[in-house]
This record gives sequence, C-alpha cells and structure tokens, in this order.
Amino acid sequence: MNTPDFSETTLEAAMANTLAAVTKQVDQFNDQAKAGYLTTFNNWSISVLAGRSDNSNPPKPPNAYVVGYFIDATNSNARWAYPMLGASPVCDMPALPPATKPYTPQPIPEGDTVRNVPVGDTLPLGFIVTGPDGSRWQKQCSHSPFGTAYFYVRLS
Repeated sequence: MNTPDFSETTLEAAMANTLAAVTKQVDQFNDQAKAGYLTTFNNWSISVLAGRSDNSNPPKPPNAYVVGYFIDATNSNARWAYPMLGASPVCDMPALPPATKPYTPQPIPEGDTVRNVPVGDTLPLGFIVTGPDGSRWQKQCSHSPFGTAYFYVRLS
C-alpha cells in the first residue's frame, strides 16, 4: 500500500493524506453498516421463522458511504475529501425466509358449570342470566395475582 508522507506540508500532500484517511473511514463505516444490517435482518428472520411476523416487510439495507469532495471557500485549488452517504445500498438483501403460519392455540372447551364472560359483556357482578335452555347463570369474579377473572357459574 502506498502510504503518503505526513511530513510533507504542501496542499496536494494534505489533500492526499485526507483522501487516504477518509477512504479508510468510509470502508470502516460500510463494514459497520453492513454488520449492523445483517444482525437486524437475522433478528427479523428469526421472528418470521418463529411465526411471530410475516415476511412481507423485510428490513432494507442502508445506503453505503462514499468519498465526497468539497471545494474550500478560502482556496479554490483545495478539494477536500469527506465521508458522505451514497445512493446505493451497502450490500444486497439476503434471501427472505419462508413465511410460516402463526400458531393459534385451540380453544379450551368450556365446562358444564363455568363459562367465560363473552367479549363486550358489561353486566355487573351478581347479575343472573337465563340461557336458551332455561339454565340460570350468575356473573362472578375471582381475584388472582394476575388480575381479576370474570366468569359465569351455573346456578340451575
């Protein structure tokens, strides 16, 4: 590798030294962006394979850094390099994992004497409901460390 002599003090040498340093910096930025993206993609694909999400919205790779240049306002001959975000992705997107159908547990059959409270039920505790078969059900609750459970108990 051609290493510039940092003891030279000419404008051309300073610009060459800056370009060499920025080129290394851009390579490091791109390596870090690629590693971060591949970690993010891997975490997302684990969720897809586990059935927690679908594969319709994968993370996109970030744009790569490139060496940009600007003209020094104090010297029109000075063209300084700096790292800037480019327009192309830092890497190709890996293959998408196959979509799996999320697991849906089977409902637990309700017993003959206790029933779950239906969604949207706002009746007060102690309210008695008569079922279509003539059975009578009373709304009750049970306190637990996980919260309050509401249910109907068959009276007759």
